Amino acid sequence: MIAKDSNLAAIVAEVEKLSAKITTAIKADKVSTSLEDADSKRDELVRQLGTLLTGYGAIPIPSRQEAAKKLSAVYDKYGKAIANEPYARESSLIESMLEDFSNTALAEAVKALDGVADLLASLRTAQDDFNAASDSATAALTAKGESAYALKKPLLAAINEKLVPYVSAMSAIQSDYADFSAKADIEINKANASVGEKEICI
Repeated sequence: MIAKDSNLAAIVAEVEKLSAKITTAIKADKVSTSLEDADSKRDELVRQLGTLLTGYGAIPIPSRQEAAKKLSAVYDKYGKAIANEPYARESSLIESMLEDFSNTALAEAVKALDGVADLLASLRTAQDDFNAASDSATAALTAKGESAYALKKPLLAAINEKLVPYVSAMSAIQSDYADFSAKADIEINKANASVGEKEICI
């Protein structure tokens, strides 16, 4: 009986479509948060590099001061302020800075200052991680469509105003619908768990 119920099939299809859209929207939001985390990591490494070079420049050891002077000249072309640039601009500046630091003429200066090579390697990794997160965010936002908040109301309406009343009414006359109702409750609970109580409350 249920398998042949075109009305129920249409309602279920609507609920499933909206649920899928909300799931996609929530995933996009999570990816955006990952992108922010990746950006914060590279920002911190840029600041640490500047602080380290400033520290070496203040040490009263001529060889280290000279090495710090050479490397600081490169760093100062970009500066800590690059962390405040928009994502794409910051990525471009970090790539350029890393390329400048990789110049063979600076190899000895980098070797002379403990920790500089490690920070540059970490910044390279952090930039690569940011690029990967950026690609994922772009793909997720492209697929996102409407926000989870905007989709909540039509999903609630489909469940509370169509699915639940219809199944309740049919359960009173057909036992098959009672079984379906129990399964529907499980799926509704799963939907609530996947989006969080702040998104959907049945």
